[in-house]
Amino acid sequence: MFSTVELRYIRQCLKQKIETEREELKGMDEDSDEYMEKANDLMALDSIVAKIDKGRGAGR
Repeated sequence: MFSTVELRYIRQCLKQKIETEREELKGMDEDSDEYMEKANDLMALDSIVAKIDKGRGAGR
C-alpha cells in the first residue's frame, strides 16, 4: 500500500482540495446538478481522509 509519508502527503492534498471545493460550493446554485455533483465529491473526499486517519491511528 502507501507509506506513512505518502499517506500524509495524500491527506494534505485532499484537505487542500476539500477546502477549495467547499469555497466554490458556497457560490453555486444549490439546485444545480453541478452543486450536487461537487457536494457528492466532497463527501467522497471526506470519506477518503477519514479512512487515512483511521489507518494512521486517527487525525494527525
